[in-house]
Amino acid sequence: MNAATTYSPPYHRRHHQHHHFQLPPPQSQPSIVSIPTQKSILDLLNSKPATSSLQSLAQIHALALKTGHFHDHFVSGTLLKCYANPRFHNLDSAIQLFRNVPSPNVFVHNVLIKACLDNGEPLQAVWLYYELMMNDAKPNKFTYPTLLKACGDGGIVAEGKQVHCHVVKLGFAGDGHVKSAGIRMYGYFGMAADARKMLDDEDDDDAVCWNAMIDGNVGSWNAMVSGLARRGKIEDARNLFDEMPDRDEISWSVVIDGYIKSGFYKEALEVFNTMQSERIRPGKFVLTSVLAACAHLGALDHGRWVHAYVRRKKKSIVMDAVLGTALLDMYAKCGRLDMAWEVFESMKEKEVFSWNAMIKGLAMHGRADDAVELFFEMQRRKFRPNGITFIGVLNACAHSGAVEQALKLFDSMENVYNIEPEVEHYGCLVDCLGRSGRLEEAEELVNSMPIEPNPAVYGSLLGACRIHGNAELGERIGRLLLELEPNNSGRYALLSNIYAKAERWDDVAEVRKLMKERGVKTNPGSSMIELGGCVHEFKMGEGCHPKMKEIYSTLKVMIERLEMEGYVPNTSQVLFNIEEEEKETALQYHSEKLAIAFGFISTKPGETIRVVKNLRVCDDCHSAIKLISRVYGREIVLRDRVRYHHFRDGTCSCKDFW
Repeated sequence: MNAATTYSPPYHRRHHQHHHFQLPPPQSQPSIVSIPTQKSILDLLNSKPATSSLQSLAQIHALALKTGHFHDHFVSGTLLKCYANPRFHNLDSAIQLFRNVPSPNVFVHNVLIKACLDNGEPLQAVWLYYELMMNDAKPNKFTYPTLLKACGDGGIVAEGKQVHCHVVKLGFAGDGHVKSAGIRMYGYFGMAADARKMLDDEDDDDAVCWNAMIDGNVGSWNAMVSGLARRGKIEDARNLFDEMPDRDEISWSVVIDGYIKSGFYKEALEVFNTMQSERIRPGKFVLTSVLAACAHLGALDHGRWVHAYVRRKKKSIVMDAVLGTALLDMYAKCGRLDMAWEVFESMKEKEVFSWNAMIKGLAMHGRADDAVELFFEMQRRKFRPNGITFIGVLNACAHSGAVEQALKLFDSMENVYNIEPEVEHYGCLVDCLGRSGRLEEAEELVNSMPIEPNPAVYGSLLGACRIHGNAELGERIGRLLLELEPNNSGRYALLSNIYAKAERWDDVAEVRKLMKERGVKTNPGSSMIELGGCVHEFKMGEGCHPKMKEIYSTLKVMIERLEMEGYVPNTSQVLFNIEEEEKETALQYHSEKLAIAFGFISTKPGETIRVVKNLRVCDDCHSAIKLISRVYGREIVLRDRVRYHHFRDGTCSCKDFW
């Protein structure tokens, strides 16, 4: 007996091999029972039960076997397509079914190749193509669009080029669908020249090819821009974007998102501004990306514009969980926790990631009690915390010194929520213990971790050593980190800070020499301030801003006023063994002080000044800004690499715990 006829449906192996088709009940007069035709089997396979229930599909499968229609490749291929429906998560059974199809033709192969791609298995799709070739089942023009996409998704360049050669050899290079898929594949590889050659390689009189493009000309360009951006070639992506004869919303979204993922947030906003000037209406995906750029830059005015735009376009732009979360995250990272909370409360759709973003926002602003309360509130609303939730709430405890609360939450991860702590969770707990001065416990935790500590965990412990002046432990951990991350300039700076605080200048010089020998460049401190929709960036020692002379003059007056109020520069973290006067000058021109001085000359008295810094604020600047807020009656909101600082009336929201 043929193997195909004895094959039982993969849905349920305990079922008997012979399944019976349910016939209508007998009528008052005898009726003739007809054998189902190929068409009736196909109609059943295309019906709702076959696409929504594996049990129903298994019954149809049994009927196809019983009636002999399984030998029909159109029936077996359609049956295969149904089993491979991604909603069933049943690809293995579909492949097993394929193995029982007698002499599968190209249609059946094509169905399974596409099924593999649809189920997120692009490499399996390519392997099946090789099987097709070995079985002498000739591929056709329907084989290659899926196969080229599989090569692109799988990132397999050599195989993609081989498939392209097959396309040319078999005469399918002129097919529009094949061409478009090939262009997209090369675009995903970031091989713009090859994609462009494929795009341009067409006879002028073959208009059918262009009309047959899957997404048209613009879609092919978008694929190339996206591929370059995804591989970090953002400059090439931008050049290609500028060359595009036509652009759609996806074109703008791709280049904006590419800039953001490459860390060029200002450039992303510049592209968005250009998009606005060309009167292109941004959709939800563009706006979500723009909000991410605003969040990184602290560009509150831009973020507010997006919020207002969404309100105006509420009929066409739905405030779903993704967009709402991006909006609240932007407000939290731009220092407007009140607006973040307002957005969160007004969201009709919330997901776990929405709660996580709000908890993280509260943590950044030192609101540990509120973050913990929201952690329990999300559970009352039937949202189950995940690993990211715990990172947020543990960070909140770390930044407020709530050690006992952090320990309870950490213990509850496995005991209550069945979440196995990962290295990030241990890092948060080490940070919490270290910041609170419990360095021995923090070190003991690191040494007893069931998983290998990563550099971030050691970095948390090193940061705690700097805060509490433990040079002995700091030196031990710092030296270890210099071996683990020899190119991370931040580790050298932190160890140098510890040595400088202990006035161990020879060790400071040794660390600087080691940096030079290894070719490690320091990450310069920079601070940004947004005024009138324009983001201004300041770096220590740079004088390129058009108002630099006025900024220096204003800063000098400010420092003199502070000194009259008792300000004494804290020079313990200046990493040079130089005269005290020179150290004071170096501190005076830190980037956050320059940004604040610019804010003073560019805003009205009493207005809040908002600054974003890329590094942790130093002790001296923290003390100086507290005094500035009292002397000048200004609220200053500063976001550093670690958290938010709200300075008002001579105090900081961090309570000097950061």
